[in-house]
This record gives sequence, C-alpha cells and structure tokens, in this order.
Amino acid sequence: MANPAPPSDLLLVVHGRSGGEVPSEFELLAAELRRQRGCRVILQCLTAATSADQAQHLEPAPLTLVPLFQLPGHHVRVDLPAIAKHWRSCGWPLRRLPFLGAWPQWQGALAQALSEAKGQGLQPQLLHHPLSGALAMRYPQYLQQRLGAPCSPWTAYTQPSQNLLLVPLAVAANRLSEALNAIDWPPSSQLWPPLLQQSRFRLVLMEQLLSLP
Repeated sequence: MANPAPPSDLLLVVHGRSGGEVPSEFELLAAELRRQRGCRVILQCLTAATSADQAQHLEPAPLTLVPLFQLPGHHVRVDLPAIAKHWRSCGWPLRRLPFLGAWPQWQGALAQALSEAKGQGLQPQLLHHPLSGALAMRYPQYLQQRLGAPCSPWTAYTQPSQNLLLVPLAVAANRLSEALNAIDWPPSSQLWPPLLQQSRFRLVLMEQLLSLP
C-alpha cells in the first residue's frame, strides 16, 4: 500500500501591523500548525515590504494559500490574486482557499456565539472597518442576515444602548480593535476581543486547517 501524501505546506496571508509586525495570534497559530501538521507554514504579512520574497528563497512544493481576513475588502479582491500569481510564477503548485470570513464553519461558530449572547440578554452589534466596492458593501448586509445582528462600520455607530455586545470583525488585534478599546462604553456593555483571542474561534480554525490535505 502506498504511503499517504504528506500534507501540503500552508501560506497564511495576514494583514499585519505597521512596519510588518505580525500579531501574536498569527505567530502562535503558525507555530501550532507546524507542530501538528508537520509541514512548512509560511506567514506572509501584507504590511511587510519583503514578505513576497519568500516565494523565491524557498524550495517549491504543493502549497495552500489561506487568507486570514474577515471581510472581502481590497486585500481579498486585489492583493490576494496578485500574491497567488507571484507564488505560482516562482514554481509553486498553489491552491487558494476563500477568505476566512466566508467559511461556513467560521460563520457557524459566530452565529452560535451570538445566539448564546442573545440568550444571556445581550444585544450583539457587529462592527467593521469602512469598506469600498460593491461586493464589500453588500457583504455586511449578508452577514447581518446570516448572523442575526446589525452590522455596520464602527465609525457610523453612534447610539450605544444598554446590554450591548460589541463584536469587532477583527481576526487578530488591529486598528479596529484598538479604536473600540479606547471608547468609553456604557457599564452594561461588553466588548469582544479579536476573534483569534477567543478559544472557540481558535479551535474552529485549527480544526479546519488540520483537516486540509
């Protein structure tokens, strides 16, 4: 009997912080995936000027591109196709996954968590960065229907209410989560940390990535 094929290497594409800093949530995720999958896990940070050079300095092998973005903004629509083209041009057999926020399992975990919050008397409010482009503008409307909670740009939300659960659509710590942390919300309100800082979402993502061929 032939030995099963080894798991493909993973290319985790993340936004990152100013100067190419990678949030610790992504570093920890990559390290755990390397340990459990036994493959290369490459982090490509969009804010790092030299990250694209990795494609030329590593030995090509089957690669799965995993876009760790919550919404189909400019990076998903424009940057990801260019990144995939670059890696392929360097000889890497590459498969692209949809952006994380579109995964049914991820949306299901969000829906379950928000349903539990409503059961505790909280009023969830999904908040995101301002978006541009027809697709990006429609997507929050879809999420509002899918998750059963209002979804709007955080800059447009001006009427905090009692028992509010603020849900930043941030996979890891970023300017959105920091801006919301700086606001003096009513005492009865709760502010979620970025999604990968919560164990339920970390486990969902790990489970899905470990199941990839």
